[in-house]
Amino acid sequence: MTIKPVLSWGLAKKDLLAVLVLVVNTFSWYFPLYVFFETTLRKILLDPTISLAIFGIQYIVAIGFAIAGTLLVKKFASRALFLSIWLVIGTVVSALLVVIETSKLAYVWLIPFLLGISLGLGFPSCLAYFGDLSVGESRGRLGGIVWFASGICILLIGLLTSISSFVIGVLIFTAWRGIGFVLFRLIKPDRVHEEDVVHVSYKSILVDKSFLLYLIPWIMFCLVNFLERPITNNLFGNVAFLVPFAEYGIGAFAALIGGWFADSVGRKRITIFGFMVLGIGYAVLGLFPNIVFSWYLYIVLDGIAWGVFSLMFYLVIWSELAGNRTKEKYYLVGVLPFLISSYIQILFEPYVGLVPISTAFSLASFFLFLAVLPLLYAPETLPEKQIELRRLKRYMEKAKTIKEKHQAPSDKT
Repeated sequence: MTIKPVLSWGLAKKDLLAVLVLVVNTFSWYFPLYVFFETTLRKILLDPTISLAIFGIQYIVAIGFAIAGTLLVKKFASRALFLSIWLVIGTVVSALLVVIETSKLAYVWLIPFLLGISLGLGFPSCLAYFGDLSVGESRGRLGGIVWFASGICILLIGLLTSISSFVIGVLIFTAWRGIGFVLFRLIKPDRVHEEDVVHVSYKSILVDKSFLLYLIPWIMFCLVNFLERPITNNLFGNVAFLVPFAEYGIGAFAALIGGWFADSVGRKRITIFGFMVLGIGYAVLGLFPNIVFSWYLYIVLDGIAWGVFSLMFYLVIWSELAGNRTKEKYYLVGVLPFLISSYIQILFEPYVGLVPISTAFSLASFFLFLAVLPLLYAPETLPEKQIELRRLKRYMEKAKTIKEKHQAPSDKT
């Protein structure tokens, strides 16, 4: 198979670097930061009700400012300027985390509010930036590279901050977000996407049949994943620490490979593959919950599924469904199931012991296979013309190879 150079995918060098710096820095800053914040709160030993309220504030503020961000970005001269200011806010908020160590309740209430702003305000525009600067026929491969780099960086930042003191951890997050800002401003992409954008309402997005056929399976996955997470952690015990390594380590490679296939066979088939893989993982756990091998098999399959879903539902699908419409709004609605389900997990954790393990995993497997049904009716977002052209190209390359092989003996004579 012939692999095109990255710069022949319709991306200039600075465009590629800008996308990598912005998106990779954002993912690898926020995901470890959330875990860091959650771990710090648990050490403070706050009342469970207060903890739930604090996390609730963070999610509500993040969603509220994400909605506000889709409106504010229009007021700026360019999206890049808006995103630069957002990166600065993230840097400042990371540094302010240090006040948590004082254990003063007023500061503890303030931090989730600031974290919600630092994530939500520019997150839809960050993802839309990727969508606008990437080209449809190579968006899967570029997305695979972006999530591969993100997954590796998430692992490294997460490991580094987990073995560091609290203050050093805060400095790491502050420096990392600050580095992202400096690099993004230095790169200054060669071009700014200048297509005529059609502004749409959230209502028109939510009644779009094609959008719903992808959104419903994504919602089902998020709910199943986050409701089952406390149960799997409880079952795995000391092995549970491997789950994040699988999701970001194995998932990084799964996204990289999945991106290439997504540009060849289409987005829908790769997404269905992800649901089937994870469904099998939960089915095995439901049948053999006490066998250690089934734990490791599930962890591997979970990592593969997360890599595929992160690629498709964070980066690729919503951009292609949006077309020339406002991508920020599509990405915002697409990310909401993840944010809401994350909080549902926190609410569900105290009741994890009430659900029989085999029943929980069997139901998870059933609902994941059920989630595939809408995808069967969903349209392929990669144009069929591109799929046929690649199929024809592979056929011609294969025919050329066979021809050369049969001509070789006659050439020797």
